[in-house]
Amino acid sequence: MPIVEITSLEYPDVEVFSSLTEAQLRNRLNPEQGIFIAESPKVIRVALDAGYEPTALLCERKQPT
Repeated sequence: MPIVEITSLEYPDVEVFSSLTEAQLRNRLNPEQGIFIAESPKVIRVALDAGYEPTALLCERKQPT
C-alpha cells in the first residue's frame, strides 16, 4: 500500500473518510461490499484478528516532540 501525503479533502481517495454516510459505508443493498471505519488501535486490532483486510489507512503525520 503506497503512502500518499494528503493536503486537501479534495483528494479523490479521501471521500470514504470525509463524505460518505454510515448507510453508504454499510451498503444496505450489497452488505458483502460494505465497509466500516475503525478508529482506535484496539478496534483496528480486533478487526485484523477477525480477518478483515484494510482498504485504506488514514493517519496523522507524527509530530516532533
